[in-house]
Amino acid sequence: MIFRYFMASIAAAFLLSAPYSSHAHGDEDHGTAAAVSAPAGTTPRIEARTATLELVAAVDADDMTVWIDGWADNAPITNANLNVTIDGQSKTAKLANGVYTVSDPKFEAAGTHQVAFLVTRAGAVESLSAELKIPEAEASLSSGGWTYWIVAAGVAVLVIVAFIFWRSRKAGAALIMLGLGFFFMQPRAIQAHGDEDHGAPAAPDTSAGGVIGGGDAAARLPNGGVFAPKTVQRIIGLRTIITTDGFATPSANLTGQIIADPRRGGLVQSATGGRVSAGASGIAVIGQSVRAGQILAIIEPPLQAIDRASLSRELGDLDQQIALAANRATRLRRLEGVVPRREIEEASITLRGLQSRRAGLSQATSAREVLRAPISGVISVSGVRVGQVVAAQTTLFEIVDPSRLYVEANLFDRRPISAGASAVGKTSDGATFNLVFEGAGLADRGRAAQGLFRIVGAPPRLRIGESVTIAAPLGEQVAGVIVPRAALISGSNGLTSVFVKTRAEGFALRNVTTAPVDASSVAILSGVKADERVVTIGATLLGQVR
Repeated sequence: MIFRYFMASIAAAFLLSAPYSSHAHGDEDHGTAAAVSAPAGTTPRIEARTATLELVAAVDADDMTVWIDGWADNAPITNANLNVTIDGQSKTAKLANGVYTVSDPKFEAAGTHQVAFLVTRAGAVESLSAELKIPEAEASLSSGGWTYWIVAAGVAVLVIVAFIFWRSRKAGAALIMLGLGFFFMQPRAIQAHGDEDHGAPAAPDTSAGGVIGGGDAAARLPNGGVFAPKTVQRIIGLRTIITTDGFATPSANLTGQIIADPRRGGLVQSATGGRVSAGASGIAVIGQSVRAGQILAIIEPPLQAIDRASLSRELGDLDQQIALAANRATRLRRLEGVVPRREIEEASITLRGLQSRRAGLSQATSAREVLRAPISGVISVSGVRVGQVVAAQTTLFEIVDPSRLYVEANLFDRRPISAGASAVGKTSDGATFNLVFEGAGLADRGRAAQGLFRIVGAPPRLRIGESVTIAAPLGEQVAGVIVPRAALISGSNGLTSVFVKTRAEGFALRNVTTAPVDASSVAILSGVKADERVVTIGATLLGQVR
């Protein structure tokens, strides 16, 4: 009976003495935790920067890999010498495949290590420092490790001694032994604190040397940003620029059609019609360059049988009249001095008139129309073949100057476009070119006015009649941030966005409104401020990270 009471007391003592940590606190908020700047990972990482350099180092076992890039453009720096100091011990990093590596057993030791980097390139030396934190390994047992079991063994000895005293009827000594056991089995940690906020953990340190987590895979963050480690940035060739303030004019999107310059284009038509024949250099074909005055084709007018008979009869009559007039003129010249001089001159004039009429009719039977190029340029339209019979006033050739093209557009907006204003044209396949506004007509064409834009530096392979879209400036200039067009991406929601580099491996997605500046750049009117780093190359690939 005494033994059962004793064992029940021992069990109660162990239950009440279970090792746990007690925490007392108050006045704190346990709301939703804020998103961290990178996904959780097992690779400790540090970053540091100077005015010109950006450095990221990642530790794996006893190896440290270091990436050094330009701060402004994110271009890899692979021509530097790197010296790394770990807890006062200096080592020279090895360069291979554009990255620097250094090994040290200290990287496997848990705790905080002071790391300094000395970068030497082109005679310039830059120093960076950071604090590397290697996380503690998880304890093998949640109850406190080996210390707990040593204490538990000692307490077991005290219990056995207490039991011996109890059997010997020495209750006082037994209670003393049990009291010592209770003392050693008390909870190991008791902490009290208050007046702190647990609702939103502090954002990760963004200063040089801040520790972030993450492996070697890009990942989309809960806040919509992207974590892209340096390995991924090197693969996609990611580049950035530092934004600057500028000015841009609001624009409207217009639809237009490419036309030839009316002052540098020409049509070749037949005035009489007839059968087409080739000149000495052949028939001009599409794409052929021609010079002004060059023979393109020859038109032989057709003659019907009745026309030929009528011409033959008239020629016969003229021949007869010419013969009679010639005889009379000869006879009168012989009688010169006898007959009046006036009769001799009238006979000569009559003979010359008849001969001229005869020559005109002779040419009519064999007359040909020679078609010549009115300007120098390229044949853009040619629809004739040798032997083809064409009607009068038929357009046979169209000649254009490919260096002088225009875009004719419909202007639905009543806001004026200044003469000489710059615009941007875009073809259906994405090719862009610069435009200059020449003027607008006053006639209404389906609730729109006709506007004319001159193409500046026409790209190759533009086609007459091709439909294009135009971003034309309207209204007054507005302030904006100038970036290349390659920085813009279109999201699944249809909004235009850019990626802003906020950390060495962190990128924020910003929705922006833009206005075109020229064929290669735009102005961001909202969403990005000056002196921020905007991704210009690789933005589309970052947008595909999930």
